[in-house]
Amino acid sequence: MTTASLEEQLQPLFDEIDAKLQNIESGVYLQRQDAEKTINQLAVLVNECQNKPYASLMQLNIQGTTELCTRFASLYVNVLTDLKHTLSLNSVLVLTKQKRFMSHVFEVSGYGNNRAVLKLLLNKARERKAKQLTDNPALVRALLLASVGDLEPADLVELTLESTETSALLAIGLLLDRLPLTLTGDAGRTFLLEEYNPYSALRPLDQYRALIANIWMLCSYSTSPRKHEIKKHLNQWFKRVHKAKGIQAKPVGSVRHTGNIDNKPVMAVIAETFKSVHAMYRWYAPMIKRLKQDYYMVMVSMADDVDEQSTSLFDEFIEVPEEEMNLQPVLNQCTPDIAWFMSVGMRSWGISLANLRWAPLQTMSFGHPASSFSTEMDLVFATPNVHGGEGVVSENMLLLNSRVSNVAEAHKDLKLPPPPVLNDSVVSIAVPCNAMKINLGFITALKEIERLSANPVRFMFFPNEYGVGHLSTERRLLKYFPTAVVARRTGYEAYLNLLNQNHLALSPFPFGNATSTIDCMVLGLPVISLIGKEPHSRSDFDILDSLGLADYCVADSVDNYVNGVVRYINEPGLLEELRSMVSSKNFMHEHTVVENDFSDEMSAALNWAYHHMDEVKGPRGLVLEAKGRWRA
Repeated sequence: MTTASLEEQLQPLFDEIDAKLQNIESGVYLQRQDAEKTINQLAVLVNECQNKPYASLMQLNIQGTTELCTRFASLYVNVLTDLKHTLSLNSVLVLTKQKRFMSHVFEVSGYGNNRAVLKLLLNKARERKAKQLTDNPALVRALLLASVGDLEPADLVELTLESTETSALLAIGLLLDRLPLTLTGDAGRTFLLEEYNPYSALRPLDQYRALIANIWMLCSYSTSPRKHEIKKHLNQWFKRVHKAKGIQAKPVGSVRHTGNIDNKPVMAVIAETFKSVHAMYRWYAPMIKRLKQDYYMVMVSMADDVDEQSTSLFDEFIEVPEEEMNLQPVLNQCTPDIAWFMSVGMRSWGISLANLRWAPLQTMSFGHPASSFSTEMDLVFATPNVHGGEGVVSENMLLLNSRVSNVAEAHKDLKLPPPPVLNDSVVSIAVPCNAMKINLGFITALKEIERLSANPVRFMFFPNEYGVGHLSTERRLLKYFPTAVVARRTGYEAYLNLLNQNHLALSPFPFGNATSTIDCMVLGLPVISLIGKEPHSRSDFDILDSLGLADYCVADSVDNYVNGVVRYINEPGLLEELRSMVSSKNFMHEHTVVENDFSDEMSAALNWAYHHMDEVKGPRGLVLEAKGRWRA
């Protein structure tokens, strides 16, 4: 399909967005309408443009998308440079929710970036020094427009002199940047995560929940040593919500389940996302099937995050209300003996529930591989390979000895691509990771690999972005790697076909991969990773070690990571040996095993913990091993 025919096919979508933009432009440029009205009109259209069908158009690098982004950017310029109008707190909130979109459209638009407008606002802000940030309208607008990498240290310090709802929202907006690929951006994010805490000023209002949940999860992808500290402050916000809404758990065992005819202990399984096509299902379905032998299993999730196949694994399903922060209906329907969170961090209601005492024993897994820092979370499951030492997680740890290699189920009726025919004149390297995992240190390592390689290198990124966010990410990455391929989000089989076109794959750091590494093993594609201390820095190692590949594929320093990859590139015979070794592991056979030792041991460990709650809920930082407990 040619570009012209593609543009013709998408013309109806362009016309729809065009008409809606014209309506806003008419109010702004002809009727000189109030900025508040413009901000709210933009919010509605921005939400539409980030979802189907409009996002399908907005992610394409065509003239029409550039035109639309330029018009969006012009409207933002108009709103943000109108200093006569005082932005209300609601306007600051609404613009903060549009922050990523605003940043993306400036990058994709004819402006190319926000630099000129930001410079104008910052110069105006410095003309008018004020005791309070909120008394300096130009600075507030500059901080709303800027990405964290756009600001000088003095601008950030100016922000942190105040702890108000406005300053808290501005800080959240700066922390929403998923791809700060500059020294200034990396340093600014570290400063905001480690040194600034205005979040006690945020009232327990529902309209803040999505933003707070977003940075609760995003902090894990930072490179700063104390990046998780912010969770302690955000957890307190969720507890204030519980108090304001009067949310309380009922006494343990006070709710009876008619289906529990065998009177098993009741386990509530918190599933932030668990559709049968999702990676979470592939990892955790075998564990649930095994746990069902010993427990009455109650699934807790939102209806849109599950499907018939996933809910059928359970004895009962409790739906989280659309009004996510109202958890009382959930608490009223179940008073579990154990609450197991497969992940914490993917949904705001999941983080909220993780900060409630619902069950006598509350446990979690590393579906999102980072500590919750919640005072209400007792235990986390891990393996020796994932355990990186003391002080890494806040929960006590149940250390399982079983390997994870065959835990994840294969996709149903999976059609694998045929063996690839690779062009050896260019070494194709896959980088299969979400954009959030890419940081300046990782990019620097990739540039060094490119520099030291004797043969031309082509990186293929899989950032999993959608809409105009994909175009923005593509442009940022192409600035560093002009020959790179930045793949759009696709279906699973199409993704495997693209992944299969590479000689090897690289895992990011410090936040590594898990499911993507499994995908590579399915294809027989070697993965090079870097081990660290945190769980998300050790998941690659856990998988690769279980297959006997750690000595060949896991580095213990950035230098070894770079030099190891370069050696494989510069010695084609060595790379071919590695590819043959990975293929010989016959991972697909292991991948389809239903029964597995890991799930059996997890069930045994949980049974032991349930009967030894005094021990497992002791002082924080305990590492509870299998020997003498659930294993002889």
